[in-house]
Amino acid sequence: MAVSSRNKTWPILFLVIINDQKMKSLSSSHWKYVDDVTISEVIKETVESRLQTELNELQQWACENDMKLNGLKCKEMIVSFLRQSDNYTPLHINDQQLELVTSFKILGLTINNHFKWNDNVAIIVKKASKRLYILRVLRRSGIPSADLLSIYNALIRSVLEYACAVWHTSLPLYLSNKIERVQKRALRILIMRGPIYQSLFSP
Repeated sequence: MAVSSRNKTWPILFLVIINDQKMKSLSSSHWKYVDDVTISEVIKETVESRLQTELNELQQWACENDMKLNGLKCKEMIVSFLRQSDNYTPLHINDQQLELVTSFKILGLTINNHFKWNDNVAIIVKKASKRLYILRVLRRSGIPSADLLSIYNALIRSVLEYACAVWHTSLPLYLSNKIERVQKRALRILIMRGPIYQSLFSP
């Protein structure tokens, strides 16, 4: 399908529009990626949160730039390692209270409020396991092993190893074993065992 030159400029124009969107507080950080913004704040016990003020300023900025924040799609997650967490005031956008969640997905990674990777591993293992069916069907259809391996790398291994530089070194053994089991199931379909498996997945 042909794309007009005007449509090609939309992403650039959008980046220009959001380029001046900044947080004024030095205690908070924010990350922009296309049309998503993530704001974080480290709060000491004796300091009050400024996140609601930051959200109000973000909402004002959006109005000035003819945009609208969707409060239903915005989430709040609190990370606290205290035995008794303080009762934080709920955050609001456009009079819409943000849903308080224990985990959320950002750029394809699922992070929980304990900074553990159980949720992320569960999601990628489930997604990759469903795609094993594709390998089974293609193998029964007589697709050459070399092509099956390419499909495995593209559709399954890419899911299991997505952003692994972020989480790999933090995985306990039992989570690593869950990922390993999916890879072994895939390679059993490809009829690859022993030395071949070791050569493909050895560190």
